[in-house]
Amino acid sequence: MLKHQFCTFRISGRLFGVNILDVKEINPEVDFTPIFHAPKKVKGYVNIRGQIYLILDLRLLLGFESKAVDDASRLVLFKPEVGDPFGILVDRIGDVVEVDETQIEDRQAEGQEGSEGDEQRSPELWDGVCKLGDELLVVLNSRSLLRNIDNKEKRS
Repeated sequence: MLKHQFCTFRISGRLFGVNILDVKEINPEVDFTPIFHAPKKVKGYVNIRGQIYLILDLRLLLGFESKAVDDASRLVLFKPEVGDPFGILVDRIGDVVEVDETQIEDRQAEGQEGSEGDEQRSPELWDGVCKLGDELLVVLNSRSLLRNIDNKEKRS
């Protein structure tokens, strides 16, 4: 059976994850430089070891309200293969979770019926859900996160 590993994190108390193969690193650096006239979903940029990363506010991308950065906030930075150097701001980092492929319910197969609450506002960002014990893991498509900002900007 094919297994998938996900880097998990919390947004507004809910569990989300991205494919571990897309993640370059988790970083505690949350001191952003704002980008004027950027969409609200762009938190700013951060310089980590000489590399400039665009940082997206995942809370806003998923339809939640923005929240002040605190001690638990972390950046999930993605590998270059995923897109231009960028990362997402998450409320709290979780564990790496290994899941059997058969446990992941594909949202395309289900339509959007399987979603709960706010994730339904941004269905293009997630690939499926997986039941872990007593909670759901929403599997995000890391490659669609940056594209989502670009597409929304072109429409407005």
